[in-house]
Amino acid sequence: MALTPLEIQKTRFAQRLRGYDPQEVESFLSLVAEEMTHALAEIERVERENRFHRKRLEDAEQREHQLQQTLLRAQKVSDEITDAAKREAKLMVQEAEMAGDKIVQQALERAATLEKRIEELRLGRRDLQLRLKNAIELFAHLLESDIEDERSTAVVRTMTRKPGA
Repeated sequence: MALTPLEIQKTRFAQRLRGYDPQEVESFLSLVAEEMTHALAEIERVERENRFHRKRLEDAEQREHQLQQTLLRAQKVSDEITDAAKREAKLMVQEAEMAGDKIVQQALERAATLEKRIEELRLGRRDLQLRLKNAIELFAHLLESDIEDERSTAVVRTMTRKPGA
């Protein structure tokens, strides 16, 4: 049975011969009841404080759990973003390499086309040089021939004077 300060104060003892001094007993019981009241009040205060701190601890633990979950989700999202960025970067590099290869291939094809055209122009120039040379040689032969013909057919005619004229 739980004893309360009020019960302690109301407790009365039967008087007997050669017993304790009733006033001292009552005084002591009052003192015990008062001390018990203070002790119970302190216990109540400590229990309220304990409940308050437990509630705060539970709240803190719940917040910690939420923060851990949030951190895990953030890490997962961060990893996903990083992976996506890596994939995108890899794709961009591949596209750039393909574009670069295409440009190089086009440049090589253009260079080959230009080299072919240059060779055609060189051949054309050689052909023109040979034609010009042949034409010059032909004209030189014609000129020599014409000069030769002129020499051989050129008769100097001199007019003789008739006497008396």
